[in-house]
Amino acid sequence: MSNQENGVKEVVKEFTEADNAIKTVFSKVDPLLVVRLIFDEKANRENIYTLEMILKPDQDTEQIRERVISVTGMAPGFYLKGTKMIVSHNIDLNLLKRIND
Repeated sequence: MSNQENGVKEVVKEFTEADNAIKTVFSKVDPLLVVRLIFDEKANRENIYTLEMILKPDQDTEQIRERVISVTGMAPGFYLKGTKMIVSHNIDLNLLKRIND
């Protein structure tokens, strides 16, 4: 096996390990968003993202709204009888973890 093939296999192995770690730590989040935030952090960039969250029926959307405003400073929108929330704001891995949990 050539060095090039070994290098490719090593990249795939390490990517699989990272993918498994992302899915464990951020179980409710699209893994591509986590990867994007890692690249943003490495480049020292702050981008605004639009997040869509699915909520359980019959939750207190006013309480959720106030909490989101207090944490992010942004007001979320609620749709589909309060089962979908959408908000746009700057986000980092720590805030994403907090949302995930």
